[in-house]
Amino acid sequence: MTQSSALVRRTVRSAFASTGFVLLISLSPAYALSARELAEMKQLTPTDRMIQVCFLKLEDRISRETAYRNVDRVMMDAFSRGEIDGRSLRADGAAFRDKGQWFRLRFRCAVTPDRLQVENLHYDVISKTPIPLGEWEKHKLFP
Repeated sequence: MTQSSALVRRTVRSAFASTGFVLLISLSPAYALSARELAEMKQLTPTDRMIQVCFLKLEDRISRETAYRNVDRVMMDAFSRGEIDGRSLRADGAAFRDKGQWFRLRFRCAVTPDRLQVENLHYDVISKTPIPLGEWEKHKLFP
C-alpha cells in the first residue's frame, strides 16, 4: 500500500508552549482538513494557525521526501528563537521528531492570507545524527 492510498489517519499534536494551547488534528495522507478540523483551525489566533499549518506541512513533506518516514512533531525554537514576520516563519534552530528521535532542522514557511494553506516551504535537515538524549531537556525536547 502506498502512502497516498493509506487509509490510516495519523494524529498530529502540537502544543503552543507560550499559550498552553493543545490542538489535535487528524491528517489524511493528502493533507486535507475536514470541516470540523477547519473550524478548529479558524478558532486559533492567526499566528498560532500559521505555525500549526506550517508544522503540519513540514511533518508531511519531511515524511514523504526524506528517509524520515514517521515525523510526528516539529519544535520551532529548539536551538534558537524562530522569527515570525507577517505571514512568514523562519526557524534556523528548529527540530523534528522521527521514531522517537529528534533531529536538527531549519525551515522557511509562508502561508496564505487566511493562514490555512502553505504558499512556500523550504527546509533543510541540518544533521542526520540524532540529538543526544542528554541534550533534550536543555532544548525542551521530549520522548
